[in-house]
Amino acid sequence: MSKLALKRSILITGLFFSVLLIFNSVLIATLANSTESVTAPHQIHIPVQSLQQNHFSEARSFFNVHYINDKQTLYFLVSKDESEFVIVPANIAIISTLLDPVFLLLTLFFTAGSIYLHRLFNHEEQTIEHEDKITETLNHFFLSQGITKNQALSSPIENKYCDDLEQLLLKSTERFSQLQFQSTYLHHQDKLTLLIDRHAFLKHLSRKLMLAERSKSKCALLFIDLDGFKQVNDSFGHSYGDEVLISVAKRLNEITRRHEISDLITVNDNEVDYCLSRLGGDEFSIFIDEFDNQDKCVQIAQDVLNAIETDFDIGNKIIKISASVGIATYPDSAATPQSLLQMADVAMYRAKTDGRGIFKIYSPEMSSKLRRYHYLVEELRLALASHNFFLTFQPIVHVGDCTIDYFEALVRWHHPVEGYITPSEFIPIAEETNIILELGDWIMYEACAQMSAWYYAGMKKVKMSVNVSGVQLRHRKLYSWVSDILAKTKLPASSLMLEITETTLIKASSHIIEELEQCRAAGIIIAIDDFGTGFSSLSTLADLPIDVIKIDKQFISSAHDSIKYFKILQSISELGKDLGLKLVAEGVERTEQFELVKQLGISCVQGYLVSQPQSSTRVNNKVLKANVNNVALTGTSVWLPE
Repeated sequence: MSKLALKRSILITGLFFSVLLIFNSVLIATLANSTESVTAPHQIHIPVQSLQQNHFSEARSFFNVHYINDKQTLYFLVSKDESEFVIVPANIAIISTLLDPVFLLLTLFFTAGSIYLHRLFNHEEQTIEHEDKITETLNHFFLSQGITKNQALSSPIENKYCDDLEQLLLKSTERFSQLQFQSTYLHHQDKLTLLIDRHAFLKHLSRKLMLAERSKSKCALLFIDLDGFKQVNDSFGHSYGDEVLISVAKRLNEITRRHEISDLITVNDNEVDYCLSRLGGDEFSIFIDEFDNQDKCVQIAQDVLNAIETDFDIGNKIIKISASVGIATYPDSAATPQSLLQMADVAMYRAKTDGRGIFKIYSPEMSSKLRRYHYLVEELRLALASHNFFLTFQPIVHVGDCTIDYFEALVRWHHPVEGYITPSEFIPIAEETNIILELGDWIMYEACAQMSAWYYAGMKKVKMSVNVSGVQLRHRKLYSWVSDILAKTKLPASSLMLEITETTLIKASSHIIEELEQCRAAGIIIAIDDFGTGFSSLSTLADLPIDVIKIDKQFISSAHDSIKYFKILQSISELGKDLGLKLVAEGVERTEQFELVKQLGISCVQGYLVSQPQSSTRVNNKVLKANVNNVALTGTSVWLPE
């Protein structure tokens, strides 16, 4: 128990016994007074001699009340002299006491005091749902009058007193909530940043939106998520991550004060802004009360982005992060606290997917995309369990004679209702939700198993290429993971190629680079995919453990018409030759592109001009059945453009 709770318990106990003692004294005093003033018809006069004959006990005294009994009935002694006793039955005296006006008044006083003390010392256990009860009570009142609340509010003359009553209740509710916040702040405070947490923030939104409904004003909510924060924890440790969060909270606090949107309250001599909250993790939120136009929200969002993009100087490290911000407005985007927060979250997610480091304002179209996103997440999980995925294989051929160098395994999804869903739609979702881990395990095994069958059928010089995402590199021990699958499928390591995007390789940790080096040492080929899109420096390229460069299709499609792209493509070709790397041109779809690639000395091509992705059955029929003897002799085959 805390010191504050202990002091409170001692104080409550002391007050309770004090009130009990006072109440008891008042009861006795009133009882004594009532006994003496009881009306004559209820008084019994008994001679002293008969008192002893009727076996009355000796008179006893309790405080100022004297009583006697005859073993059956209790009597209060009103008066006595040498000749007689005047007594009254106890039940008559007690009833008279309870009906005494003084006693009733004092009872009411002490009851009210007890209620006040209860609320005073227990108000932090209460919740502000009583605001909803106020509104519900008013609604019942309107219904009892045969009108709806909206009708009442639209009739200011007839319902003036109802409007005044509701406004008064709303004002008192706001004041009560502020007092309550002071007492509950410590229970709903983020201990790291000292901002209010999600629970208190939603309560604050509930109050503010209620007032906004009455005043017909607009409000806005900013949902802020830090970009690259996980990398801070992974690279520097959680202590640095905590310092970043504290610094972010301070910068956001400065913004709310500068724009005069703070809603401050003093708690323990410190000012707390409960229009600013840390929702959890690396998520923050700012509430904007009563804005005239959207430009104000946009300006605040831009200031947030600029503030977070500024370097964080922590310890001996310079840390760079950014933020994605979603904006939702009341009542346009949503009408309840939870919904408003959710719509701002939806807009923030759109900012993430559109490039990060930007803000987006919520629109209904975003919700449809979010519903689609969650729908596909569930369908992906079902598809894994139902085996609705399958692999296709696209041949990559040598420019000179169209002999097959390798096949790239490409996953496809046939949905039972929607039909084929493109990889460009479901692969990013699988990566964001880590479903790619289970899906990637299946792809790697199936691709290696298929290549193993082709290898032992004669295609010993052909390789199988499998794409590996950054999520898999972070969650899988690459070398042991791939080695286990190669052992299970009996595929030689030299028949496997791993394709990793340039962007992923640039950000790869030293541990991942070591894993790639182990794979290369075992004979596995490493290819850098989509080269030219990640803006890697030549020094970075020289240090990466790679064997193959796959040039992004954007350069191939533009080089024929743009001299700049042609020169870049030419430079990449020369660079690859100087470094001893095999070059593959992606996205070759026209004859002139094929001739250009051949002219530049690029060794291999991939694209629809050569072949679309094929089923394993189609590959068997075209390569093995037609010329199995040639395949056995050469270890490969020719795949001519169709």
